[in-house]
Amino acid sequence: MPPKDSTRRFIEQVSQMRPEGSHDKSRLEREYTIDELARATGTTTRNIRAYQERGILRSPRLRGRKGIYSDEHYSRLRLIANLLERGYTLSSIGDLLTAVEQGMDLKNFVGIESALTSPWTDEETVVMPLTQLMAMFDTKMTSEALAKARDLDLFRIEGDHVSIRSLRMMQAGAELVSTGIPFEELLDIIQMLRGNVERVANELVKLVSEHVLEKYDFDATPPKEDLPQLVDLIWRLRPLAEMAVHAELARAMERAANHFLGDRLETIIQELEVLKRK
Repeated sequence: MPPKDSTRRFIEQVSQMRPEGSHDKSRLEREYTIDELARATGTTTRNIRAYQERGILRSPRLRGRKGIYSDEHYSRLRLIANLLERGYTLSSIGDLLTAVEQGMDLKNFVGIESALTSPWTDEETVVMPLTQLMAMFDTKMTSEALAKARDLDLFRIEGDHVSIRSLRMMQAGAELVSTGIPFEELLDIIQMLRGNVERVANELVKLVSEHVLEKYDFDATPPKEDLPQLVDLIWRLRPLAEMAVHAELARAMERAANHFLGDRLETIIQELEVLKRK
């Protein structure tokens, strides 16, 4: 699966990054004081100084006693902000920037970035009028149920439209509601399912972290020769996790159906036998 557009832009930004200290003499760079740089990049002077202390941002040139920053500092700060938004820590950002400046093969980084940030579902968000969503449920969705579904992030209400994360789930819910099952009670099941599935997902990823990644220092970039294997592991987790959950759900549904519906089925069969003898 190819990286998302935002990932492509990020990769291009990293790959075009110049090592700190290099300058393009063919153009005149803008100069900033620390306050001007903070305003331009949407950060704080405190953050700028902290990045300098960590070594991920070069110190400014001094003009007298005043520090002078350049477009190079501006670009580096925007890159740091981009990485922080993606969940990277300052330590891992430092490792990545050092590796890039030392000539790390970006194909390895592209693989990790794509494996981690690509969607884990083939469904895309669907936007439709709120009236169309209500019609799917034959107008049986109450305002309370609508609010609860929104709180579960099944969809987001945007004016008179809704942005639905999983249309397949909503369609399945509508079919169940059409059989007479209250939508509110279905939402209770979804909430219960989400809590259990999230616990399973956390434990599965924790197993990988503890038994596969434990040989690497926490918060440090793994050796570049190990990156392809890590990328492969992340991609393999996707179908393996899906198959495990599907198999266990099928087993549980079979047991539940036999337990709750078995007696009713037996009664129906007995009644049919009585009818045959008449």
